[in-house]
Amino acid sequence: MAEESKIPRLDRPLRADEVVLQVLEVTKDWARVRLWPKVDAVRSILEEYDSVCAMSYAVRHYSCGRALYCGVGLANNTADELVYRDACAISTYHVTGDPAQDECDSSFLAAASLWGVALPVLRMPFMRLSAEQVHIIPDALPGSDRIKGYVMDDVLTCTELGYENGDLTLVQFTKPNGKKLLWQKS
Repeated sequence: MAEESKIPRLDRPLRADEVVLQVLEVTKDWARVRLWPKVDAVRSILEEYDSVCAMSYAVRHYSCGRALYCGVGLANNTADELVYRDACAISTYHVTGDPAQDECDSSFLAAASLWGVALPVLRMPFMRLSAEQVHIIPDALPGSDRIKGYVMDDVLTCTELGYENGDLTLVQFTKPNGKKLLWQKS
């Protein structure tokens, strides 16, 4: 039984330093944000599992029509045959600033989640933070006083994640001034 406890879990909860925040939309009253798993954290989970469990994993990317797909394959080293689980890119994932890289990364995250890796973070809905919680400022058109939209002026660092029954239910952010901001799933 002691040996089994040393086996890392593919579905282990992510830590706060293993997620990244994406601002989806900002109005004068609220900001809508979402957490994504960091690609390097997901790769680390697969590599840790690979090194401890004598399992190998592989990643393949391919396109089907206009969609990019990724397959994450796992195999027992004694069997040599990889079993792949494939997923297409996630259209709402915009983290790196490079659309091609976002498509590649999000398809990898989606495929890895089919094995249980980072699934609670990917299943989590967006969070709506009110203007009382975060600093929102108007964004003017260049050379004009007209407002073209709003931006969230706060830099939030995820400092804690809480899980309950396999779901992400609590997220704590810290602002640069040290203030804490707590989101709880209702």
